[in-house]
Formats: sequence, C-alpha cells, structure tokens
Amino acid sequence: MAGPFHRVVFITASLLAVFVLVSLASPQDNVEKNLDQNAKQRILEREAADSLVQLKLKLKKEGFFSGRVALNVWRSTAIDAGMFDQNKFNELKTQLYEKSIHDSLQCFNEFMLEENYKDANVCLQTWRMHSKELGNYDQADYEALKKRLTEAKTARASAAKTAKETQK
Repeated sequence: MAGPFHRVVFITASLLAVFVLVSLASPQDNVEKNLDQNAKQRILEREAADSLVQLKLKLKKEGFFSGRVALNVWRSTAIDAGMFDQNKFNELKTQLYEKSIHDSLQCFNEFMLEENYKDANVCLQTWRMHSKELGNYDQADYEALKKRLTEAKTARASAAKTAKETQK
C-alpha cells in the first residue's frame, strides 16, 4: 500500500517531469516560430515579385488605370516584404505616365480623325494632366492641340450650317 509519502513523491516527480518536458518543448516552439517567420517572409517576397511581374505586363499591354492599380499593389507588397525601392517605384511610375501620355496623344489624333471632338478633348486633358505630373508639360504644344480641336469643331459647325442653308 502506498502511503501519503509515496503519493507526495509521485506527484512531485510527475510535476517535475511535466516542467522538464515543457522546458524542452519551448526551444522547439521558438524554432517553429522562426520557421513560421521565415516562411511568411518568403511568401511576402514572392507576392512582391509576382506583383512586379503583373505590373510590368500591365505597363506593356493595358491602360493607365490598371497600371496605376498594379503599381500601388506592387508598392504595398514590396513594403510589406521589406524590399521596397523608391527609385524603382519612381522609374515604374515614370514609365506608366509616359505610356499614358503617348496613348492619350494617339487617342486624341484618332478621335480627331473620327470627328469625335468630345472624346478628343478628354484625351487632350488626360495628356495635359499626365504631362504635368511628369514635369514635361509644354503649354505651347497644348495650345496648338487645343486650337486644332477648336478649329475642327468650328469647321464642322460651319459645314453643318451651310448644309442646312442649302437644304432650305
């Protein structure tokens, strides 16, 4: 029969065994935490790399707004991963705005040919805003394009008026 002394020894030994096991398990927890942190860091870095690839694709194939969203996503994921480069961001932003300026001028010319002056004006205003954003805005170029638009509108209105008078 086990007496009270044996019970106390058994309980004490059991508690010591639990404390020993807990102390041995805690370094493993730290290792697991470090592994988890390393895994999270690799995931963040992969997300940043993937978003950069997506941004570059959008710069080549899509318009300004999807490119701007992709630029912001890349910036956010790169900051989270601790690998954000302000110079790279500025370079990519410049590429995005240069593409938009080129596309807006092309859009302006196409709408002028189609005599769609309202949309041509939207393209012209986009060209102006994005040129200002990059710091390469030229007021003389803008005035020349605006004059071309105004003259085309006036010529169309004059032709419509003449056609109306001829029908009478």
